[in-house]
Amino acid sequence: MQHILSAKQFSKEQLLEILSSAGEMEKQVLAGKVEKILQDKVVACIFFEPSTRTRLSFETAALRLGAGVVSSENATQDFSVYKGESLEDTTRMICGYVDCLVLRHPEAGTAERAAKVATKPIINAGDGGNQHPTQALLDLYTIKKTLGRLDNLKIAFGFDPKHSRTIRSLALLLTHFENNIFTFVCPPALNPSDDVLEDLKSRGAKFEIIDNLNNFGDYDIFYANRLQQERFEDKAEFEKYRRALVLTEKLVAGTKTKILDPLPRIDEIETAVDALPNALYFEQAKNGLYVRMALLKGVLEG
Repeated sequence: MQHILSAKQFSKEQLLEILSSAGEMEKQVLAGKVEKILQDKVVACIFFEPSTRTRLSFETAALRLGAGVVSSENATQDFSVYKGESLEDTTRMICGYVDCLVLRHPEAGTAERAAKVATKPIINAGDGGNQHPTQALLDLYTIKKTLGRLDNLKIAFGFDPKHSRTIRSLALLLTHFENNIFTFVCPPALNPSDDVLEDLKSRGAKFEIIDNLNNFGDYDIFYANRLQQERFEDKAEFEKYRRALVLTEKLVAGTKTKILDPLPRIDEIETAVDALPNALYFEQAKNGLYVRMALLKGVLEG
């Protein structure tokens, strides 16, 4: 059994194995011939926080592979935590029914708490502003699929690295590959936290922090993410910065910079950008199916 809890847990070799497996899953889906390798398994998708892409892609991944699915999209209200049951007791109970638990929760560290008492694999589908390892893996897959490499990249991250678990997780994975240069693009109030920067330094990452889009065309990848409204303690601060930096059609047109976004898109990218060849975010979302099929195969088959 192997839990998937954090982007920090993977070696470079493991990352390449997952990407290779995801590529095989994509081939099977596109050919309409998916092997039902999880036919006798049941996967629980329990979400204490809203989700569209992560929940539906995990459920679809399980169904494609032949597994059954039980799920909750509003576990805060649907489950006995509403009555005061602890996360640990809920986890023990669910593990008695299923073969794998995909868990999203608004509090950082909940996936690790669940894993300590779990008797079945736990997959972290996002825990607060902390980690989102499966999103980072599908982001990695999208970059490799698009550019053919994961090294020698100039990649920018905007616009809320202070709160974004997806930015944090992808940056960590990219430190396994050589000569990548990171640029965090955000208002100074939303700079990456000190612990994130220290972690990147310890891994030998090269990075800078800027507050403008003047060099947009210099990046291989621009990884945009909305301001995380639900993480702001002061809603006035959110409103102050939510449109401070935006990828516009005028800015993007004519450049070779590819744009990723874990979505949902709020204010960070003009809808007119969708028609440009730079826009990869809907293809990126589709890639989540293949990567999550590979991850379910990995934890349930080894």
